[in-house]
Amino acid sequence: MINLLQAMSVFDRVAHTGSFAQAASQLNLSTSIVTRHVANLEAHLGIRLLQRTTRTVVLTEAGAQYAVGCRSVLAEIEDIESCATMTSREVAGDLRVVASGSFSLFQLAPFFAAYQTQYPRVVLNVTLTEQHVDMLDAGFDVGIVVDRMVSSSSLVARRLVRAARIPVASPRYLADAGSPIVPADLVRHRLLCPPQETGLQHWTFANDTEERVPFNPSFTVNNAMMLKQAALAGMGVAVLPVSLVADDLMAGNLIRLLPTYRVANGDVEIALVYPSRQFVPQKVRSFIDLAVTYFA
Repeated sequence: MINLLQAMSVFDRVAHTGSFAQAASQLNLSTSIVTRHVANLEAHLGIRLLQRTTRTVVLTEAGAQYAVGCRSVLAEIEDIESCATMTSREVAGDLRVVASGSFSLFQLAPFFAAYQTQYPRVVLNVTLTEQHVDMLDAGFDVGIVVDRMVSSSSLVARRLVRAARIPVASPRYLADAGSPIVPADLVRHRLLCPPQETGLQHWTFANDTEERVPFNPSFTVNNAMMLKQAALAGMGVAVLPVSLVADDLMAGNLIRLLPTYRVANGDVEIALVYPSRQFVPQKVRSFIDLAVTYFA
């Protein structure tokens, strides 16, 4: 006899990922078992839900309609379970979080500690990345990421932090290279940047007017902490979040450059993102509520 709920859950994951193999990996099942569940579901319904090719899996028209219904049913079941958990005053289970590595290293650890103090039965499974991520395909429940890292019309995004960035360099580097007086002076300096900024090809500095400074980085790395370490090591000029370099500025390990200017295209926004649906699991809701309060 078919386990209908399990088959629906498996089918929902295949529909999300467009792949039996990816669905199997996320569900910790073998591909053959995933295939069998979908086949049993199709036999039970008497319709074809998926069209299979050598490379892709595509929903049929009936399959697309059924997938919507599955998500609604599964979400309602999850919400019922979450309500039951709340009744016992315990929020429990695994919570899969994806987070911006640079932001996480210096601001998220205290938040995670505060969350687990309040909800000790929740296991936080955190993945740090600086790359674009598809939350649904990867199976994440919630993300705290730079806004450019995710793109999906089915996600809710709430801004948590807006961080200004400033140009900095070490005294050792400036002793050899000299200090820039105006933004245009930066073209003669060694510049340290995240890889994605190489596509911008300029920083925009604003004072009374705006001035674009093209750059050709001498060093790129996809982590702000590593950029800071490179600046501290005297490798060149980096544009970094104020909160990341505040202690080093006070200690004199780094020097703020061009203090009368601001980097007009340098702000970084950290957003809280999660799937948009009617029923949000209690473990996700508790995480969202605490994050909004914590970073307010």
